Amino acid sequence: MGMGSVRDHRSLTTVSGVSIVVLVPGYGGRLRAVERWRVAVALRTLALHGGGTLVASGHNGEAERLALLARSDRVVIEPTARTTWDNVERSIPYLEGADQLAIASDWLHARRLSNCLRQLRPDLSRRLVGAERQWWRGWWIQAGGTAYESLLVTRRRVRSLR
Repeated sequence: MGMGSVRDHRSLTTVSGVSIVVLVPGYGGRLRAVERWRVAVALRTLALHGGGTLVASGHNGEAERLALLARSDRVVIEPTARTTWDNVERSIPYLEGADQLAIASDWLHARRLSNCLRQLRPDLSRRLVGAERQWWRGWWIQAGGTAYESLLVTRRRVRSLR
């Protein structure tokens, strides 16, 4: 498919017969490089596993932008997720038919997403495999993600002390 078109699979309830599904959570910030990096991680992961399906999840146009960047007809758009939890919960129907699952995000955000999956569906979390992240590509995105996740943990701890 060309860069200007997106195949919208919102009517699907499952994606079956695929060896791997890669979840790409949306990024609501202004830095589009994060979206490009996440899609690149997803595409490298799919290539490593011989193909599969990419699930682009996010609201307010995030999922659609991710799908356009993927330039693939094996993209499922989940356009309603507003939070990390939503990214996982609302993508579960698309994850169920896959033998393997991966999450295309920075290390700590992917860890948070996998914890959400573990809480929601422990059976699916056992199918998780590592995404194809290369440390020299997007190292600054990984560093930014680490700083953001650390801030979230600190904020939660401070609030729990009140």
